[in-house]
Amino acid sequence: MRYTTIVDKDERGLIQIIEAAKKFEEDRFLEGIRQRCYTAADVQTAIDRVREYQSRLTSEARALVYFSETFLQQYATDNNRCFETAQLLFNRIRSTLKASRAVFRKTCPTRRRVQPAVCERPSIYLRSVLSGGECNRDLFGIQSYEDSVQTLYMEMKTFFTTVITTLGLCHYMIRTERAIREDGDRCEQIYKECEARALGSIREVTRVLESVKTLPENELNERKARARSSKDFYRENYHQWDTGQFRMSVALDVLRKGRNDGLTDEETRLWPDDHQHALRVKEVIGRIDTLPGIEGNPNKLKGSFVVELIKWAAVGSQDREKAFYDYFCRQYRAQGGRYETPSWNAISTERKNRRDMGISDDEQVRSFEQRLTA
Repeated sequence: MRYTTIVDKDERGLIQIIEAAKKFEEDRFLEGIRQRCYTAADVQTAIDRVREYQSRLTSEARALVYFSETFLQQYATDNNRCFETAQLLFNRIRSTLKASRAVFRKTCPTRRRVQPAVCERPSIYLRSVLSGGECNRDLFGIQSYEDSVQTLYMEMKTFFTTVITTLGLCHYMIRTERAIREDGDRCEQIYKECEARALGSIREVTRVLESVKTLPENELNERKARARSSKDFYRENYHQWDTGQFRMSVALDVLRKGRNDGLTDEETRLWPDDHQHALRVKEVIGRIDTLPGIEGNPNKLKGSFVVELIKWAAVGSQDREKAFYDYFCRQYRAQGGRYETPSWNAISTERKNRRDMGISDDEQVRSFEQRLTA
């Protein structure tokens, strides 16, 4: 008799294996031993094989528990970009499925029967003596068998308990994900929590803003327009975005907030998490010519003054300080500043000299603040 080991990679497939595993019991186990006419050597081989399966299952179950702790709380995920959650979970429990197939296949009836050329093969999960069909009750129970048989029974009992637990967790995740996606309030809550974590690592958001010249605002706006409400938007995109798309959405929200606060996109990129400071920097650039001690060589701003301005602007890394320097030069000229700005090479030399003199960034910031209040 030929059997099939194929199950659909969906929720029904999970349930089919779980239900088959739940039917494992002492009498069915003993019936399988009798049907196969196991010798002592066969029993020992089976013990070793089931123990090997159990080792793989335990490792896989531990990894699945860790995965489940974060998967449902992530609004976006890279783990199901190309397939549904059920298929994703099937792919994460290959050892569990392979081991269960082997055990069920070994306990299917072996009667030779001529089958038609075209015939639907019965499933091992339905025909195995461990999960289906009639079973003769053993009058004396497993205690009447040798110790090795009793050991095999306990190993298989542990094995099927692990299978049921692992597949049950998969089924729970599928059902919970479906329930979350049907709850707009819950989807919005998860989005906001993930957004807060993304904004907590503002460097990641800044990196997105700096790396993409053309942001896909139209695509995001179209998605929002198609949704009947904001709740529908959060619900429809839960576990549909990958993490890159989610970071892009957060970055676009940062840009929109900057525009609402009166900043250009360039200014928002420089100060994504402190729009009030960005507005103050703009105001100071507009009145730099009125500050004391700013002129160095005739008709040129002092390099030391610009270095202090850069530190006070507090935009972050040296690359971002160069971006601020370019922004400052454009803004200063656009607002009719009467002095030339020093070159970036001159700024770099001045910064090195100050480091060599042991002048800290905090001291430079305090020095600039004093200019503002003088």
